[in-house]
Amino acid sequence: MTRMLVLCRHGNTFNPGEKVVMVGANQDLALTPVGKAQALAVGQALIRLGLLPGQVITGPLQRTYEFAQIISELIGGARAVRVDPRLTEIDYGAWGGLSDDEISQQWGEEALHRWQTDGIRPDGVIFSPSAQQLEAEAQALLRECIRFDGVTLVVTSNGRLREISRIIGGTPSKVRTGHISVLTPNEQGGWKILRWDSAPENFSG
Repeated sequence: MTRMLVLCRHGNTFNPGEKVVMVGANQDLALTPVGKAQALAVGQALIRLGLLPGQVITGPLQRTYEFAQIISELIGGARAVRVDPRLTEIDYGAWGGLSDDEISQQWGEEALHRWQTDGIRPDGVIFSPSAQQLEAEAQALLRECIRFDGVTLVVTSNGRLREISRIIGGTPSKVRTGHISVLTPNEQGGWKILRWDSAPENFSG
């Protein structure tokens, strides 16, 4: 079988008009109706392309678990959704639950920009896990997934996906809610990115 890794960020957790804040490990938000529809769209894209996962792995927070469960039930035949704590979103410490404007006012626009674009953690704010543990967990997960003979679907959050993109592509790249990324094995025994941050309706494998 073809080994492939499909990464997906969970769907929307904010309804129109609601205050949008940085959502970390301590903000265990549920999916909105739009977020649930995004999960169905991902599942339909996987069916359309014949990328039926033999294993589905997700973080424990309800926004990721519910998203993965909707996809698994739609595609059918997949193994039960497996929860992996290494896919829990980053705990953003004092930034968690604050809007970008609130973060910029207290810590400066540059600190927020450096985190969002380069993955540089702000001074004086403790993120968890540490950068070293975050990388080690991502590396271990990638090694485990490449040993699986088939398609693996991983549902997690933006912080974890940014770390995977940094490891494989060299820069931390954002993934929008309900969007898909696809990795395939490379000649060195690791992964390479085929597609990153694709909307399911535009997804062509």
